[in-house]
This record gives sequence, structure tokens and C-alpha cells, in this order.
Amino acid sequence: MSDTPHTSHDDTPQSAGLFTPTLQSRDKQMLQDVAHRLLSHGSLLRARGSEKALYDWSIEHMAWLDEWAQVIGLKIILQRDDRLIMAVPEVPSLTRRLRRDETLVALALWYDYDVEVRENGAHDVFFSVRDFNEQFCSKFPSMQPLSASRLREILRGFAKFNLIETDWTDDFSDSMIQVLPTLRFAIPFPNIEEWLKVANSFNSDSETPADESTDDEPEVGTDPEEAGDAPTAAANEAAPSSDEPEDSQA
Repeated sequence: MSDTPHTSHDDTPQSAGLFTPTLQSRDKQMLQDVAHRLLSHGSLLRARGSEKALYDWSIEHMAWLDEWAQVIGLKIILQRDDRLIMAVPEVPSLTRRLRRDETLVALALWYDYDVEVRENGAHDVFFSVRDFNEQFCSKFPSMQPLSASRLREILRGFAKFNLIETDWTDDFSDSMIQVLPTLRFAIPFPNIEEWLKVANSFNSDSETPADESTDDEPEVGTDPEEAGDAPTAAANEAAPSSDEPEDSQA
């Protein structure tokens, strides 16, 4: 799997610019659908049946997509190996600041994904909520564990932005989490050493509960030194799904 995202798309076939009368009505509709999806969820994954046509159209018209993104302050990242297109905000108004407990969960997910891919050669990374909780406590021993309801709320929000996928079960701790490759761009640590610096800064502040924010907390975002604003193009939390189980202990 390639670790280098492609952000230059000069090999696309169209020559006309986006803002010209030559843009056909079907292409306008497709661009609108792609734009809405990227603004709502942050990425397109071809593996999802509902996004296959949007992904394929975007590949054929990448120059138009790049032009649209530049106008509103986004950068388009294309990962052909993962069949992934991601829109990463480059202006603060399109980002969303994470709460402290959300940042901790994001850090833990990044670490677990990195270990599975880098050390174990995994392509698809799955684990249960129970396993995640056990690893979370070992990473942040000074933090109190999150409640089942709060953890599910955080995971639901990450799923909305295509960072993970979840398979809920009646017993919440048996629910499965799949970490998607988009997480690497939402939290782009260059190496595990940089991750450890941020994680250690949380562990050194044992007086603050995990679900409270602090003004001087380390941030996680487009730069490990400037994090806390999650590079997702929408800021609204996902509404609870009616098919999710009731609260249980994680």
C-alpha cells in the first residue's frame, strides 16, 4: 500500500475548466453529488457500492474536482491503492475542533491501525470494542475509561466522517470497529515517535478527566503540532441511529 498521497492530477482527459459553459448538465449533477458527499463525509470510498459511481466519475474528472476544492479551501487527496478520495480542509472555517476524549479515541485508533498495517502487514483492520477498550486503557493509564454511551457517540461521529466503520451488536463490547485508511490523513503523524510525544503529553496531565477540554492540550489535526481541529469538511454530529443497541458497559 502506497504511503504517499497523490495531490496532482494533470493526466485527466478534459481540457475545459470547471467554470465554463461547456460543463454538461449530467456532469454538473455528478459534481454536485460528489461535492455534497465530500462536504458531508469527507471522503469517497469505491468499496462502498453507493460511492462507486461517484468515485469513478471523480477519477475521470479530477481536474474539475481539484478546481472546485481549491475555490472553497479544500485539498483533494487521491489514494489509488486504497481507491480513496479525501477532501482535507486547508482553512480553519472548514475544520471541527475535537473534544479531549474524542482526541484520545482518535489517537488510540491511529496507533492500533498503524501497528496492524506497519508491523503486521494488514490491509483491513478490525477489532472489537472490548479489545479497543483494553488497549485504550494501556495507552492512557492516567485517564478514566469512557462510558459505553460516550464511546459509542464518539465512534458514531467518526463513522459519519468515514474514518471508521462499525458493526453494532446487542452487547456493545462485542461490536466491531473497522479503521479506514482515511484516518491516516485525518491524523497524519509522520511516525510513531511523534505519536508518542502527543500521547505522553496527555498521560502527564492526569488531573483532567478524559471527557473535558483544556486550553493547553496537545492537538491532533493536519499537523501534529497544530491538532485539535479534525480535518473533516463538516462539523455536525451524526444523529443516533434507530438500530443501535441501548447503553451497556463497554
